Amino acid sequence: MRTPRQPPGRGATLGELVRYFFTKPSPLAIGAVFASAVVARLRIGRPNRWDIGIPAMVVVLEPFTEWLVHTRLLHWKPTKVGPLTIDPVTARKHREHHANPRDLSVVMVPFQALFPAAPLLIALAVRRLRPPQAAAAIGSGFGMLLYYEWIHYLIHSPYRPSSEWFRRLSRNHRLHHFKNEHQWFGVTTNMGDRLLGTNPDESDVPTSDTARTLGVVS
Repeated sequence: MRTPRQPPGRGATLGELVRYFFTKPSPLAIGAVFASAVVARLRIGRPNRWDIGIPAMVVVLEPFTEWLVHTRLLHWKPTKVGPLTIDPVTARKHREHHANPRDLSVVMVPFQALFPAAPLLIALAVRRLRPPQAAAAIGSGFGMLLYYEWIHYLIHSPYRPSSEWFRRLSRNHRLHHFKNEHQWFGVTTNMGDRLLGTNPDESDVPTSDTARTLGVVS
């Protein structure tokens, strides 16, 4: 019998996928920050226009955020600077993910990257914004990150929702992994790809021989 800590296989139910998702430290940490920010905002005082404006801004920017992070950070290639080699953990883990896209244990944001980044972002929001806006910004940002994590995980899982919207997202992301790693960078939305020129017709794109390695030989 499969335990919650074992990756769900073929035939897994949505409940099994949810349970496995929340055995991982990154979704747990992101969810905890999101829930804490929502509670904090409710305790601070009455809602105001920023409680709509800040989440709306996060949603509008998300297609470009995903595209930039994916192209510039996740697909970063090891770079020599003098005697040092700069190769962030996010890029290393992403190459591991591309090497085996069906391995659900390496789908999530690396906790080694989340742990230093999350406290820094929270401290910056608390220092620069008034308490209601800080809580709204933290809740919106981490809520969107949790949503991104879930959609990415679900795309790589054996579960197949029936909606056309999800099938389109899944197809494009799988093309990124199995057709050509230089196209189709969106995860929760393909808007960034459409606006930034990385959403071509599949028939116009050659199959890449570096989709599994991202052009980096270990």
